[in-house]
Amino acid sequence: MPISENYHKADRSGIIKDEAAFSTSIDAILFLILVSVSAVILMPSIAANGQYHSASHTSAQDMDTYLLNTIMSSTVDDFEYTLKPAELAGINVNISEDSLLEDAEKTIFSKEQRHRTFSDLVAEGLVLSLYQKDNSTTKVLNPMTKMQSVETEKQIEAHLERTIGQRYDYRFEAHWQPVTGYKVQSEIVVGEEAPVNAAKQKARISLPVTFSVTKDDIYRPFNDSTIYAAMNSPDPDDELHKMFNDSILIASTGCAEMITEIVFPYEYLSSLNGTEISVDSEQLACLTGPDTQNYSSPVIQSVLGCMNYTVNDLYGLTVTIDQEEQSIELDIVNTVNTLIMDENKRLISEHMNCQHADDIDMAIALMCNATDNSSRYELASTQLDAIYRTANPAGADIVLMVW
Repeated sequence: MPISENYHKADRSGIIKDEAAFSTSIDAILFLILVSVSAVILMPSIAANGQYHSASHTSAQDMDTYLLNTIMSSTVDDFEYTLKPAELAGINVNISEDSLLEDAEKTIFSKEQRHRTFSDLVAEGLVLSLYQKDNSTTKVLNPMTKMQSVETEKQIEAHLERTIGQRYDYRFEAHWQPVTGYKVQSEIVVGEEAPVNAAKQKARISLPVTFSVTKDDIYRPFNDSTIYAAMNSPDPDDELHKMFNDSILIASTGCAEMITEIVFPYEYLSSLNGTEISVDSEQLACLTGPDTQNYSSPVIQSVLGCMNYTVNDLYGLTVTIDQEEQSIELDIVNTVNTLIMDENKRLISEHMNCQHADDIDMAIALMCNATDNSSRYELASTQLDAIYRTANPAGADIVLMVW
């Protein structure tokens, strides 16, 4: 075959290949154009979704802030709950046929409060609903007051429903630990579990309790003289440990006094000794039949029942309390108060020693290596502040979540 003829064949084959490549390029360019057009069309919608989400979250945050403010400051005009001593004392609260009462228990043991803020009710509820956890066992410290927190939860739920209706979901939580990390605690919870992205607002409220030990009291074992004496003793490490133990014991005593007062109101119980507890005819009709001549005041019965629960069931001590007594002897009040106080002090002290042991060991090692008393006092001060914060958390935490 002539050369020219071969050349023309090769040339035509190359043109065919070039045309195929050109067609593929046009397809790719057209695809990119379509993608770009789609992006231009969809971009406003995508951006709008982000704006809607941002606006929704901002709106939820604003509502959350507003709701928390109303809970902190709004008042409840009428608040009522009923004590439940009968469940502990075994009081036979029966209504006689001639009684005009509809609810004997409510008549005798109801508590009414007026014009209280939600934060006041929550604070009181946290104090009255303390419980302790030992492994998987939960024990309420004061079972007869459990209805206070139940009624508080109902009031908060009703307030939130009135305020936001079905527009938002919500969760309200209030938590308190009298001693940080200790097994005694309380909580009030309203609403379902909140998602991670829920708007969240926090606040701290004070509680109607008194912590009788100050920071100065906890610092008392430490001063220039005691630190100097410890460092010049045969065993500085041991002496410094004793000083920290003394500070923890002082802090534990303050915590024990507060918790004991909540569980066992000594002054009130002491006031019942030698006091005539009157029972009017209407109350007596609830508690006894017409043929019964011997009766015990419902106040006395409820107190004896609660004392028995607290000292024997809650703290596991062994004290004989006759729930058929007609009065309360001052000796038994003093005995029970001392036993509960000592047990609380022991348990809290053990908890605080365990919680701060490693940090105290480190502080003592650094104090022994320090060259001057000023540095040693500074190291001790850091640990004493930590002990004080454990013993006095300074209020309860409130969290409100909206989504």
